[in-house]
Amino acid sequence: MMQDKTIEFFKELSKIPRESGNEKQISDYICNFAKSRNLEYIQDKYNNVIIKKYVKNSAPIILQAHLDMVCEKEENLEFNFQKDSIEVYEENGFLKAKGTTLGADNGIGVAQILNILDSDLNISIEAIFTVSEETTMIGAENIDVSTLKGREMINLDGFESDTIITESASFFDIVLETNFKFKKSNPEKVYTINLSGMLGGHSGFEINNNRGNSSIELASLIKKLGNVQLIEFISGTKFNVIPSSGKCTFSSDMEFKKIRDIINKFQKQKQEEYNNLEFKITLDKSSIEEIKCISIEESKRFLNSITSFRHGVFFMDRQVTTSQNLGIVNLRENVFKIGVRSSRKNEEKIILDYLKTFSAENNFTFNIIGSQPGFETKEDSFLIQKLVRAYEKIENKIPDLKSVHITVEAGFFENKLPGLQVAIISPKILGAHTINEMVDIKSVNKCDMWLLETLKQI
Repeated sequence: MMQDKTIEFFKELSKIPRESGNEKQISDYICNFAKSRNLEYIQDKYNNVIIKKYVKNSAPIILQAHLDMVCEKEENLEFNFQKDSIEVYEENGFLKAKGTTLGADNGIGVAQILNILDSDLNISIEAIFTVSEETTMIGAENIDVSTLKGREMINLDGFESDTIITESASFFDIVLETNFKFKKSNPEKVYTINLSGMLGGHSGFEINNNRGNSSIELASLIKKLGNVQLIEFISGTKFNVIPSSGKCTFSSDMEFKKIRDIINKFQKQKQEEYNNLEFKITLDKSSIEEIKCISIEESKRFLNSITSFRHGVFFMDRQVTTSQNLGIVNLRENVFKIGVRSSRKNEEKIILDYLKTFSAENNFTFNIIGSQPGFETKEDSFLIQKLVRAYEKIENKIPDLKSVHITVEAGFFENKLPGLQVAIISPKILGAHTINEMVDIKSVNKCDMWLLETLKQI
């Protein structure tokens, strides 16, 4: 197996659009890969793909990765994720992308599996490629794996090198429907404040890294301006991404200079916490004759609901076990969108009860619109021990074994295939879900060797 072949496959994958919900092209690419190599494959109506490569007298092992990626870009970059190719380049030993997320999550995992299937390794492989992992997980939830024979699965959707993940958290997509009433108004002065420069990031791995929340910081600033009537407030992009930017449009009788002074003072204070935090204000002398806004009282209620929200870590036990991410706030659409993670059932109930109480106190409507299960594999299982032995043979030391505060698709497969053992390994990926995403090239090669050595033991 060529050591650089995973990188080659990844660069090919990067040419193909694969935003969540738009996976048809990448799914067809995987099918054509199988067809050209005379491998058995199944493509379902969701665009999931299963490839089977059987060898006599060899019990199959399952390899799994997801086809979609988180699509974020620089604010002013002209880029269409439905048709444009990710521009991948190498710098200082890392693969990076120009102005967009790289898609190493989980394109590298897909490429690793293609590398194995393309090799002459004399091992039976059942490869699962799923869709929409970054959003609804509709692929893993609905895929039919009843024909699979394997009961050991290596998932390649991690971020840390030299690590075996043996446990992950459940995840809930929660929508709070708010109820703010818009009325027509003719204000003299309309202001817009744009917030940018916060770190954002993955709501599992980075929820406890003091990355802040743009919705809360923006609302905190607007509250300092006193009586305002909100026209628009929008911050964040996804349930599972910590929001890094936001925009608020409002009317106020306060003069531009006074507002700017308040902003400058607030920004100076906050930049001690967030180095690149920046607020930009513009004044529109209201060329719009009539606009819709909410009242001063309703505006206060809206802002207070945001600043009182408990974003971040709920429980820790050496590492985070339960947390919630205020992922999206959209006043016009009257919604808060929240991602909840928990690896413990009792804590899961506590945090869901908190959200129900928060909703009731603010007269919001609480809805769970989706959920994904976690998984757990015992450290003394056959699969974990094979991975440990293989790593020890290559590196002459024991890999880290840990549970993580992220949600992956493995829980669905653990439920679908009785007795399934699951483990996650991966190369080192930094900045996932952001435009600063990168993957360590040496760690890709090391992970390939680890995977290959593990498969040789089967």
